[in-house]
Amino acid sequence: MRIGIECGGTFTDVVVVDDVGRIVATNKVFSTPEDPSLAVLEGLGGLPDELVDGAELLHGSTVATNALLERKGGPIGLITTKGFRDLVFLQRQDRTRMYDLGYTKPEPLVARRHIVEVDERVSAEGEVLRGLDEEGVARAVATLVEAGVSAIAVCLLHAYANPEHERRIAAAIEAAGLGLPVSLSHEVVREFREYERTTTTVVDAFIRPRVGAYLENLRAHVAERSIRSMAVMQSNGGIVPPEAAISRPVTMLLSGPAAGVSGAVTIASAAGVDRIVTMDMGGTSTDVSFVEGEEPELATGTVVDGLPLRVPLVDIHTVGAGGGSIVHIDAGGLLSVGPESAGADPGPACYGRGGSRPTITDANLLVGAMPAGARLAGRFELDRDAARAAFEPLAAALGRSVEQVAADALQLADVTMAGAIREVSLERGHELDGAALIAYGGAGALHAASVAEELGIDRVLVPPHAGLTSAYGLLTASFKRDFSVTWFQPDLAAVSAAELAAACREIEAAARAEIAATGVAADGLVASWLADIRYRGQGFELAVPFTPGDEARELLAGFHAAHHRQFGHSSEQRAAQLVTVRLRLTGEKPPVAAVQTAANDTPAGTTSILVDGERRDAPVLHRGGMSAPVQGPAVVADDTSTTLVPAGWLAEIDEHGNLLLERSAA
Repeated sequence: MRIGIECGGTFTDVVVVDDVGRIVATNKVFSTPEDPSLAVLEGLGGLPDELVDGAELLHGSTVATNALLERKGGPIGLITTKGFRDLVFLQRQDRTRMYDLGYTKPEPLVARRHIVEVDERVSAEGEVLRGLDEEGVARAVATLVEAGVSAIAVCLLHAYANPEHERRIAAAIEAAGLGLPVSLSHEVVREFREYERTTTTVVDAFIRPRVGAYLENLRAHVAERSIRSMAVMQSNGGIVPPEAAISRPVTMLLSGPAAGVSGAVTIASAAGVDRIVTMDMGGTSTDVSFVEGEEPELATGTVVDGLPLRVPLVDIHTVGAGGGSIVHIDAGGLLSVGPESAGADPGPACYGRGGSRPTITDANLLVGAMPAGARLAGRFELDRDAARAAFEPLAAALGRSVEQVAADALQLADVTMAGAIREVSLERGHELDGAALIAYGGAGALHAASVAEELGIDRVLVPPHAGLTSAYGLLTASFKRDFSVTWFQPDLAAVSAAELAAACREIEAAARAEIAATGVAADGLVASWLADIRYRGQGFELAVPFTPGDEARELLAGFHAAHHRQFGHSSEQRAAQLVTVRLRLTGEKPPVAAVQTAANDTPAGTTSILVDGERRDAPVLHRGGMSAPVQGPAVVADDTSTTLVPAGWLAEIDEHGNLLLERSAA
C-alpha cells in the first residue's frame, strides 16, 4: 500500500492506493498548524491497520513555508566575503509599491550583528585572487558560536565558479565539533547573482533546524505505526527521501501546490487532455498553473515574504482567495476578499468551531451553492445561521442584503482567480483556446465554471475525489532532483557541441553522485536539460530545452522561438549568451489506475440558489448516482467537494470518471 498525506492550511488529506494504483481508502481531518504531524497521525489513525502496516508514506507539508512566513526560529549566522556584509540589506533597487513613500524593504532573516566577514576573493571565472584567511575563519566561527546561532549560512563571492573556500569553511566548522547545521551556497544554488544566491542560502539555513526536526520526528512517529518508508514532496513536483529534504530544506518551500498539479496532470493525461489550467482552491488560497503536455512548466525562482529565492518549482501562481478567505470592507469602503484567512482554527463561521468573521465558504452556503444540510467532508454539518450572522454586519454597513453581499464576494473571488490564471497563461504567451480547466481542492469545483466563463474557457473537468487531488498527486509523482550550474558563455554561437557536452557530463556526474549519497539508485534516472539564455545586455534569461549533443545553432533557434512566443518579438541578429545549465534527473512514475467516484444511491434533493439576484430551485445530485447529463443551475455533491453547475452549463460523468462541465446553448 501507498499512502499520500498532504497538509494544507485548513485540511490534511489522506489517500491510500494499492500496489496497482487503485484508490482503496480516503480520509480528511482538520490541519494542526502548530504541529502538522498531529494531523498526519490523526489521518493515519482513521485508516484500518491492515492498510497502514508496511505501507509507504508520501508526504507533502507546509512546514517549510510556514517556518519562513512566520519567521520562527533561532538566530542564524552568515559568513561572507570581506566587504559584502551589507549585501542582504542593500538588496535590489526594485520595489513592489513604486509610489509608496513609506515603503520599506523586506527584513532579512539574519541580523547584521550575526554576519561576519572572512578575507578571501575568487573571480567570476573561478580564479583565486586572494587565498582564504584560515585564522579569520576560526574567529568568525567563534563569534557566531558565542552569539548563540542555531545554524550557519556560508555564501562567498563567486563560490558558484569555485566552491573550494566554502568547503574549507564547512570543514572548519565541522572540525570544531559544534554540531551546527551549515548551508553552503554552492550546494544550495550554484548560480550567479549574489543577492539572490545569498538570500536563498540564508533561507535554507533558517528553516533547516525546524524542517529537520519535523521530518525526523514524523519519521519516528510513523515508524511506530509500522510504516515501512517515507518520502516527501519538493517544490519541483518530485518525491525524494527525507534525507534529501533535510539536507536541502529550501526545496520543500511551496511543495504542497506542486502535488496537486502532479495529480491534475495524471488525470488529464488519462482523459486525453493535453492543455490544461489547474485551479486548486483550498481553505486558505487558490493555486493556479498552465500545463501543456505531461510535464508542468518549471520556474527557476520565486519570492516568498519579500525574499527572492532561486529554487526550482512548478510554475504556480497563488492568490489569497480560498474557502476560508475573510470577506471585509477595505480602507476605501469597498468590499474585499482575502488575503487573510480563517484557516483551520477557527475556520469559517459555518464550521461551528468558533469563527465569527465572514468567509467565501459562508458566502457559498448563503447563496445556495452549498445546499442547506450540506456536510463538510461528508461528516461535519455546516451552520447556515452562523454564516448569516457573520455577513450581517457587512450587509448593514453596505446597505445591501446578506445574500447580495455574499454574491458580490463570490464574484470578487472569481475575478481574482481568473486574473491569476491570465498571469500564468496569457501573460506568458500561452493561449487558452481549447484548454480545459481542471478544478480541485475543497472549494475549486464551486467556482470553476464561473472562473472559466471569465476566461472564455468552455470545458471544466472536476476529478473524482476532487477535494483530495493534492494527496492523490503525491501518489502519482516520481523521484525528481534538479541541479543548476552557472556556466557563462558570452557568445553562445561560439560554443561547440563538444564543449557543451563536456560541461554536461561533469554536471551530471556530480549530480548522480550526490543522489547516490542519499541512498537512491541513480543509474536508472533519466536526464533532461535546460539552458538559461539571454540576449547580450538583457538582465533576465529564458530556459530553453536542449540535449548535450546539440549544436549552438539549435539552442539559438530554440531561444529565439521562446523569446518571440513570450514577448512577441525576437532578433536573430543580436548576440545571445548562455548563462546557466540546468539538469533534472527523473525516476520512473509509479503505477496508477483509473479513479472512479463510489456509487451512491442517495435520493436527489433541491436547493434554492441565487441566480442573477433571484432565487431559483435547483436539483442537488450525488455524483456517484448520476446516470444522465444535468442542465444548470444544479449542484453535484460528493464526500470531498461540491460542484456548482451554473445556468448555461451542462454536466455529466465522462468515460474516465471525471465530472465534465461544458457550456450549453440552452
